[in-house]
Amino acid sequence: MKRIPLFLCLAAAVYAEELPPAPQILAAARSQLPPCPVFMSGTLKDRAANGFVRKTLNIEMTLDWQAGPPRAEYKISDPKTGSFQTLEIQWPPGSPVFHCQENGQPAMDFDPHSEIQNLGVTWSDLSFSFMWSRDARTLGLESAFGKERYQIAVPRPDDHTLMLWIEKETGRIVKAEEVDAAGKKIKIIKTASVKKFDDLWMVKDIDIIRPDTGEQVSLRIDEVRKTE
Repeated sequence: MKRIPLFLCLAAAVYAEELPPAPQILAAARSQLPPCPVFMSGTLKDRAANGFVRKTLNIEMTLDWQAGPPRAEYKISDPKTGSFQTLEIQWPPGSPVFHCQENGQPAMDFDPHSEIQNLGVTWSDLSFSFMWSRDARTLGLESAFGKERYQIAVPRPDDHTLMLWIEKETGRIVKAEEVDAAGKKIKIIKTASVKKFDDLWMVKDIDIIRPDTGEQVSLRIDEVRKTE
């Protein structure tokens, strides 16, 4: 068996202890969110592996991430059927508070980790609730593309884990993947583009990809405006 020098083991242990806790890193990531209330609208498109659009839903979001506590409102509607879902979220210390309705009626047995209309995307994905996780863990610090970035693990139901890579210098989330207990990729959350809206640099397009099937949900933002 190859022996590892004791001083290397001690150095690694000290280095690991110096890594900031995940909630502190996530707080830095939240500081990159818009500093004022904003309204956003766009579409959610469900795409087959060959790119065919199977369903298009409209989405509206009113976000006030710097409020005390932070809060957000979402509305997803089907232009073909007229059905809609709304979700109000607040993030007080402890755990988020959800109020969900379907066609104006309270939703029964709401689960933020359940899929929205079988699209493969959840309310937790869409609302970025993972950024407030108190159970997240810092796994390490790596260098990629000339930048140092923290690797964060956020626990999810069914022994799944959301893996986040957050730039040390900027606090930007540059990569996100959900894996199962065996480490298999279940979902990839990818920022496709950013754009300046009303003096705010915002994520414009997000793709949520299911690597096992090649299917994906695309969030496309068409309008962003301040509501102050």
